[in-house]
Amino acid sequence: MTLDQAALEVPVRIVDLVAIDETERARLSGLGLRPGTVVTKLMPTPLRDPVACLVGPQLLALERRLLKRIRVEPEAP
Repeated sequence: MTLDQAALEVPVRIVDLVAIDETERARLSGLGLRPGTVVTKLMPTPLRDPVACLVGPQLLALERRLLKRIRVEPEAP
């Protein structure tokens, strides 16, 4: 499943970043978006893009096109 398919307010763990070049991958890694990180999708903005996501202690606004390229799995309880 990808992050755009994850339910709101349900923690998921990043498995992989798909079809993202090395420059973008490095930028996302600097923001904390890397495999193994727990992310919680909180709410879409009024126009559905960007989407507010909690990445560790940070609140980030991520574009929906990016969410479709982040593969995730459910966080183990």
